[in-house]
Amino acid sequence: MFQYIVDIRAGGLRALCALFFILMISGCSKQIHSDMAVSFLPCSGEFISSAGDKLSLADVVHNASRADYVLIGEGHTSLCDHDVQFKLIQGLTENHRKVAIGFEMVSSDKQGVLNRFNLGQLSLDDLPEKLDWKNEWRYDFNFFRPVFELAKERELTVAALNFPFRLMKEVHTKGLEGLSAADRALLPQNVIMPPKEQEEGLKEVLSMHPNRDPSDSEQVQRFLLIQSLWDTTMAERAVSLRHSAGTPVVVLAGAGHVEQGWGIAHRLKKLDPEAKIFMFMPWRGDDFYPAEADSFFYCPPSYESRLGMTVEMRQGKAVIVAVKRDQKAFKIGIRPGDVLAEAQGIPVHSLSALHMAGSKAHKENKPLVFKMNRRGNTFNIDLGLLVSTKK
Repeated sequence: MFQYIVDIRAGGLRALCALFFILMISGCSKQIHSDMAVSFLPCSGEFISSAGDKLSLADVVHNASRADYVLIGEGHTSLCDHDVQFKLIQGLTENHRKVAIGFEMVSSDKQGVLNRFNLGQLSLDDLPEKLDWKNEWRYDFNFFRPVFELAKERELTVAALNFPFRLMKEVHTKGLEGLSAADRALLPQNVIMPPKEQEEGLKEVLSMHPNRDPSDSEQVQRFLLIQSLWDTTMAERAVSLRHSAGTPVVVLAGAGHVEQGWGIAHRLKKLDPEAKIFMFMPWRGDDFYPAEADSFFYCPPSYESRLGMTVEMRQGKAVIVAVKRDQKAFKIGIRPGDVLAEAQGIPVHSLSALHMAGSKAHKENKPLVFKMNRRGNTFNIDLGLLVSTKK
């Protein structure tokens, strides 16, 4: 078990997971298919019950407040996701109510840093450097900054949930038996493996990794082991945090660790069987699976490009929703409301098409070309070579 900083003044614990407008009515995205079990057309950031009906933030807060563990799944680069998770934590902690917040994004060896932050000995501005956030988690700290600000303001304890990230490679190459005694002690002694119904999905994820063979049983078992260590560690530390804090625990983690209750929730049910769990997941506007979570929030897939434009998938179309005036996208003529119809000849029906187009242009050493649609008029935008081969 691990220790947290106790604030006796408060009588408890203190400050404790898409690559790259066509429908403008009400500013809402309506990427809904006819076979979906959703009873309304949500705007970005709105809430949906597991039955597919509209919920208010107050409804979600009420439901989540009855749980011992609130698991919020996220897309790590989705501003919409991060805004929603902030609003839920804000709602849960109104009227001086307390929760502890556990982060997948911080490993246990950095808990001392968070303890100093919890005690007010470390400023928010210094936190990213002391956590080595840029090298450890790598996604922009500013996505999470509002949550840390809220924690500081409302004296909510923040905690690390993960094992040291360097151990992933160690386990992949050596297995548990090849670790040093010191490293093995940083991982759960009893690893809770995934439920059988999740294994096929994990194998599919494995097949997407380069140089991985899903038919290689040893590779599959190592991959399942690493995923299980990740989820078991977060569950163990969340349980320890709840017992130490005496408050509900909010867990911030990638959506893959929350969906269907297969990841963290599966382990929590074994480690803390009497506890109540509330799962909150993003819905991207594709097929709706009620069993994935207790409630959902609608956030369409989006991506902020290095060109200075933000793309969202809306009703199956890639829509430019924002363009920065001082960056390349604006200078070459891209404007908000434009629809990116094709990239390098590839129809853009998902953000992954932009990744494929970039790879194609690079491989063929040809300029990257976008076909745009603006109010029914089509035109091409030539972005030039991605990497110059001229000497």
